[in-house]
Amino acid sequence: MTIPSGTISDNASWYYALVVVGDQRIFIARPNPETATTKHAMVRFGGEDLEPLQHAELEVNADTDVIRDALSDRIGVERYTVQPEPGSLRYPIEVSIKQALFYCFQTQNEIGNSEVLFHRAADGQIKSTIRDTLPYFLGAATPEQFAIQRQLLNARRQLQRSLNEIAVVEADAAEQTPRIMRLLATAGSLGLTPANADALPSLSPRDQLESILHASRPEPDISPDLALLQGEATRALEELNGEVRRIDARAETLRSLQSARARAEHELAHQVDRLSAVEVMTPRRRVEGDPETCPLCHSVLPEPDETISAIQSHLDGLRLRLEAAVETDRQRQVAMEALLARRADATAEIRTLLARLDSLRRDETDEVDGLPIRERVAQLKGRVMQELERGVDTRDEVIILRGRAATLRGQVARLEELLAADSPETATQHALDQISGNLTEYARALELEGSEHHIVFDLPSLSVAALYPGGRRPLARMGSGENWVGYHLVAHLALHHWFATQARPVPRFLMLDQPTQAFFPEEVVDAAEDEDADWEGVRRQFTLLARYVDELDGAMQVIVCDHANLSDQWFQDAVVANWRNGEALIPTDWLEGNQT
Repeated sequence: MTIPSGTISDNASWYYALVVVGDQRIFIARPNPETATTKHAMVRFGGEDLEPLQHAELEVNADTDVIRDALSDRIGVERYTVQPEPGSLRYPIEVSIKQALFYCFQTQNEIGNSEVLFHRAADGQIKSTIRDTLPYFLGAATPEQFAIQRQLLNARRQLQRSLNEIAVVEADAAEQTPRIMRLLATAGSLGLTPANADALPSLSPRDQLESILHASRPEPDISPDLALLQGEATRALEELNGEVRRIDARAETLRSLQSARARAEHELAHQVDRLSAVEVMTPRRRVEGDPETCPLCHSVLPEPDETISAIQSHLDGLRLRLEAAVETDRQRQVAMEALLARRADATAEIRTLLARLDSLRRDETDEVDGLPIRERVAQLKGRVMQELERGVDTRDEVIILRGRAATLRGQVARLEELLAADSPETATQHALDQISGNLTEYARALELEGSEHHIVFDLPSLSVAALYPGGRRPLARMGSGENWVGYHLVAHLALHHWFATQARPVPRFLMLDQPTQAFFPEEVVDAAEDEDADWEGVRRQFTLLARYVDELDGAMQVIVCDHANLSDQWFQDAVVANWRNGEALIPTDWLEGNQT
């Protein structure tokens, strides 16, 4: 439960509860959420001598998940999962004490609510959780039933898949027979099988199709004249292909020579360019090869320089070689062009011969639908292979599938019979009918409006309703605050009576916060001093609670926090703490800063 901010949260560092389950006691404590993580907790198990621990002994040794699992196991919650309806976006619910506690608390704001009957049910998700898990806590939905439901769901799915497979196979079989007949007819027209399909009566459809795959069509006879023409054309084609190969070889040789010559010419041109500097340094008016004149200043040299004449002579030789190389390139280019022309002529002749050979082959080859028989045969065999991959002998497959479907139908029928014999819906309604009987009795004890009629618990709305002659009347339409509080009381008492007498795994306590609020003003310090209170109504409430606890003979504990304080001895015997005249849940010395 949520601890409101204020005196309690400001002065308490831990909260604890001492839980009794059979002959075992469990001490559970949690740090104040304002000073520690809310999932932190402490738990200690012991016997009947286990008492609340001192503050110095408190230490975190568990978390809320550990406590939830431990308490669920000890009160007998089985491993059970509530599956949402098909198509629902909600997650499966693992049942635990967490859901059981929704039936154990009624806060001040909940106990008089005309729209919400259960603790925290104002949250739509929690309301759905209570609705889904209540059949389990009533004992109407068991793990065994859940197992049967799951098996039934799986069996129905498998049956539907099997029926779908049968429908597909049968539909395909209905279309397959005409397809096979067309394939056999085509094979007969191409000469792969006898033209009359009845010639193979003993073969199954699969064997007939496989015979097409292994069949071959005999090659037609070729006339001597046609064979001679084909031979001549083939030999001429081989000669032309040989000539083209020789031309390509010579052309490749010329290309290699041209490439090498080009590199040599590049080197000659580079040498000519380098030596041409002599001419730049020698004026044209100077006599060529004059070794007595300086090529730079044109003065007469004291000694003749023969180097100039040698360089000039070498340069002239290089130029002659370069001119000869250029002439050679022109000749080789002419030769290359001649080779390429001869190759083009030979290639044209090859194309002509190929066309002639193709014409000769067409003359010897029959055609079907514009395609040679070889291509038609290849296409047919491809279609036959595709048909075989689909599956041809479907009768046996259908028989197997129908047998499996019959087995699944039997499983579904048996599971449906088991579920019908112990239907969760039927068991839930039976439990609610029994609860409604107690609900009506308790409502009449409190003299609630509508209690003269039968009061029922309504599972879809998680509320109660009165069955008036004119129809069902829900809680929100029955009276005012006194009735709303009263119906909250009697609904929870009736439910817990069922939980206790049927040994269901719900904690045996109900905590009520101010059930008499409808009988007193909003601000009450001591109800005993209120002369205007409806004391008869208050007395009816506590009398019912006392009688209820006595009838269950200690199997149920009802904890009430209220302002009322009846003087009756039975009431005073039940009072555990009377927080008045300076006594309170938080001791006064805590407020004065003396807490230890």
